[in-house]
Amino acid sequence: MSLCRRLGIYVLAVMLIVSISSFYLCRKGEESKMVAYMEHKYGESFSVMESYAGQLGRDYTMFRVRSNDRNQEGILVRAFGTEKISYQDNYLAYLLKEEIEQQLTRIAGQSFGECKVFYRIPELVFPEDFPAHMEVDAFLRHPLSRVRVYVYVRNFLCLQDIKEKADDFFLQTQNRGYIVGGVISCPLDGEMYEMITEDNYKGDIYQGYRSAVEAVFSMDERGKLMYLEWKGETGYE
Repeated sequence: MSLCRRLGIYVLAVMLIVSISSFYLCRKGEESKMVAYMEHKYGESFSVMESYAGQLGRDYTMFRVRSNDRNQEGILVRAFGTEKISYQDNYLAYLLKEEIEQQLTRIAGQSFGECKVFYRIPELVFPEDFPAHMEVDAFLRHPLSRVRVYVYVRNFLCLQDIKEKADDFFLQTQNRGYIVGGVISCPLDGEMYEMITEDNYKGDIYQGYRSAVEAVFSMDERGKLMYLEWKGETGYE
């Protein structure tokens, strides 16, 4: 290999290292700006916890932050753009969680009777135009809120009974313009119903839980039922 070629490769390598280092330092410097954005938008104190979804090779930076005022961890904040940096976050999901669950529990209760409703915080950020004091109704009506809930129904008579109750629940949410998706689960018995809590309703955490019937559903941008699949129907016709 000629001296000129070796020199050229060396220069390119140095330029690449400098470029990566500059990019990394720039992204690292965004931590304070992202915290400042959150504090300005929500009027609370925040601190960075950890990076999220990687750094190098992406055109954005994302961190998990903590609300020091509310002792709430895991909030996502994203910075993206080159000349003009824009910011997005999902803190509204945490702020509205209780209201979302209360609102949908009232609606579900009218359809199913006694039930538990849990709202799952999404692992995504919301559009920039979502205001800090967004009302729960506006949030539930926005297709980009990606609201996903888990509804646990204590009692049902048969498959036809729970399907009719589910149809009524879908109709009530549609009449309000809400766009939600998620799971409707009918525990096998009262003991199974009682074991479901805020701490264990997701995924495989509640080991030992058994359902008699479950439905997975989603709605389109107009709030109309787009997908519905029932599982565990055998023996409950």
